[in-house]
Amino acid sequence: METESSWFELAGIIFFTWMVIIVGLLWGLSIKASYNEEKQKQKQTEEQNGNPDKKNT
Repeated sequence: METESSWFELAGIIFFTWMVIIVGLLWGLSIKASYNEEKQKQKQTEEQNGNPDKKNT
């Protein structure tokens, strides 16, 4: 009976660990995607306004 509960405990730890890793990766990727989207939107508005790039000034 003791080995069965230890298997459940081990499975719970593994499941919890993988869930934390997956949620962390998804969270990081969503932050990166929203950052890139904002950056692209800012670049697009600068092009529409006719502002030169800051690197060229």
